[in-house]
Amino acid sequence: MASQEDTARSAPRGAVVAVALLGLAAALAWTALTRGPWYDEFYTQYVTRPGRGWIEALRTSWLADNHPPFFYMLMRATAWTGDIAHHRLVNIAVAAVTATGGWIIARGEPRLRGAAALLVLLLASNEWTLHAGSELRSYFISLCAGALLSLTLASIWMAPTQGGRGRQAVYAATVFVAFNTHIITTLFSGFLLVPFIATALLRRDRARLRAILPAPIAAGTLFLAVTAFQLPYWTRNTQVFWIEAGLPTAGHAALYLSLRTLEANLPILLGSAAGSLLLIRDALRERALPYLLSVCLLTGVGIVLGLAVLAGIHLVRPILIEKYLVVMGGALAFVLAAACARLLAAVSGRIEVLLLIAALIWTGFALVRNAQTIAVRNSWLGTGRLIARTVAACPDTTVHTDAFWNADVMAMSPADNRQVAPWAYHRVADQLGFRIAPATSRELSGTCPNLFWAEHETQRRFDADAIARHLRESGFPVATVTLYRVGVGWVASDRPLPEAR
Repeated sequence: MASQEDTARSAPRGAVVAVALLGLAAALAWTALTRGPWYDEFYTQYVTRPGRGWIEALRTSWLADNHPPFFYMLMRATAWTGDIAHHRLVNIAVAAVTATGGWIIARGEPRLRGAAALLVLLLASNEWTLHAGSELRSYFISLCAGALLSLTLASIWMAPTQGGRGRQAVYAATVFVAFNTHIITTLFSGFLLVPFIATALLRRDRARLRAILPAPIAAGTLFLAVTAFQLPYWTRNTQVFWIEAGLPTAGHAALYLSLRTLEANLPILLGSAAGSLLLIRDALRERALPYLLSVCLLTGVGIVLGLAVLAGIHLVRPILIEKYLVVMGGALAFVLAAACARLLAAVSGRIEVLLLIAALIWTGFALVRNAQTIAVRNSWLGTGRLIARTVAACPDTTVHTDAFWNADVMAMSPADNRQVAPWAYHRVADQLGFRIAPATSRELSGTCPNLFWAEHETQRRFDADAIARHLRESGFPVATVTLYRVGVGWVASDRPLPEAR
């Protein structure tokens, strides 16, 4: 039962959380609609496009991918939203569902209400929340799953026989999503559970085991059943992979995500440091672990264990980059929020309001800064807009693409990669209002620039001489080209472009 003091503090906490969520929703919407697309988003849109039967898509595309098909099913179910920019808005619904789940957990466990409120502020402030939330990929779902799973596990650990059907439903749904969205999210979430299960086993705590075990057993069984079918595809798809091997790559991913989480909200970071000292003092005084310290330690051990195992796998088969590890950001954010909640509990209600307002102000500035930064990230619209300006200035301009520039990506498994790049070029051209010449055409304009367009140059790098040489070998009478690089793409022109910028 909530104390009278906790009830009095609920109103300002709720107001702060509501403002932060509204700000996050607005920032997600603006960034999603403003930011340009990149290759992996085109891949998502291509394999979930309307017009294909669900069974056909499942058999030929989704099960042939490196991850469980749940995310692609969700994207196919929401394909009616339209183009990539509008399809990204599904992430706002994901955020709303996650916030609802967090509200159910916090309502049933008053001791976690402060941590839940701080968790919202911390996630809203994090650059990676907007980064992942403005992409048509599964990373935002992984981030939300990591945060909500940590919060729900803490609730179960603190009161295993309480919580009711609402908590059971939130926990089961969160575990299902965490285990069936992305292979790294699955593995990390599984190891996040291990310290809780192991401690309950050592204590022979049947109540906690009954509360924790059924959901991961059911979700894990489904994951293993899908894996039994997909494993040959995963093995083949990653035999030649683009992620760099070695511990430095894995270490960079973990460090990058950790730093983005730690620096997301300075008032909460400072509060977490102060709260951690209070928790340690409480443990020394009481000669027992306070409930917040115990869940922080168990979650922290799960984070370290998950990182250690994933780093070991990475040494055998490279799998880690910061995007794939975004689930860790959600779990780490919970640890910081739970530690800071101890400070809130130690101060008066008026001081708590001031601390929450300080964190909310920081969140507001962070949302504006992060949205502006992410909206201008490299995308296919950079080169596309350069071409569109050139065509607008000289309508007889010709535009050519060539599968040769994307041969490395198109050769990768799954086989859909062979179709995505050409499809993506035409989607951008249609959006920006210019025409791409047919693949077999050697049409050249005598009065306007002739442009040769390539995007997603991430592995191979071509200079102007190599480009001109390939064009001549392909049948274009081009002596030299002027090369304009924009992000990870380029436009080569047979004559200088006066307004290229």
